[in-house]
Amino acid sequence: MMRSRVMSSLIVDRIRAKPELKPVEIIHEFKDYYGIDISYYHAWFGEELAKLDVHSDETKSFNELVWYADTVKETNTGSLCTLDCEAGINRFRRFFVSFGGCIVGFQYCIPLLFIDATFLKSKYKGQLLCASGKNGNQGFYPLAFGVVDSETEENWTWFLQHLASILLPMGRVVTFFSDRNQGYGKLLQDRVINLFSRCAYAVTEEEFKVAMEELVIVGSSKVKAFISDLSRDHYANAFFKGMRYGEMANSLAESFNNWVGVFRDLPVLPLIEGIRQKLMVLNS
Repeated sequence: MMRSRVMSSLIVDRIRAKPELKPVEIIHEFKDYYGIDISYYHAWFGEELAKLDVHSDETKSFNELVWYADTVKETNTGSLCTLDCEAGINRFRRFFVSFGGCIVGFQYCIPLLFIDATFLKSKYKGQLLCASGKNGNQGFYPLAFGVVDSETEENWTWFLQHLASILLPMGRVVTFFSDRNQGYGKLLQDRVINLFSRCAYAVTEEEFKVAMEELVIVGSSKVKAFISDLSRDHYANAFFKGMRYGEMANSLAESFNNWVGVFRDLPVLPLIEGIRQKLMVLNS
């Protein structure tokens, strides 16, 4: 039986190139390349040892955020970088960063921001929050992102307060898009979804009223109860007071989630640094 330490030395380059490599894939690769059968445990433990060699200990990764935040503020002019820890015990709570170049560049983008969160897959899990704009090529433009322990109202408030401190000095009216439909995916099906879209896209109040009446009839009391909890000026084109610039959905935020997908398996510092490096390429 091949020892996990020997196995980790053979896969360390694979882990460096593909952080999301799974034990099952390692088992298949060892069978194909070396003709060796290994157990799931040895594949998993070998993977953990290889990750430790490549990315260091995940706990230490959180400790390194202290100097990372200081370094960003010292060397990246105009950046906003904040590390928040629990008082007394210095346990990690959340991290926010918006690099100076991204802040400057956003002033030349359409004043739209798409807000979303995606879960992390590393040892300590957590959520990655993001705020992305839209560049001149209709592609996404990451303005800010943060790492938090969970997607709670408190953490979102903290994230948005930091975001506001960036946006307010710009003196621009910014339209936000966010995913407000969690928990009702099974409720709104087929016909109901189409009718709700008609309500959202309606240009006039009269058109909205007709579509809404039909929606309530088809959707029954559950849909009526759900709709009554929504502020129509947040989703209905006819009542929206700001500027949508032709945008009616938060789909662009999903582009950011896919863009950072490969980093979601990494410890917190390689995650943040990996995003920074991709931002440099994106904005070059």
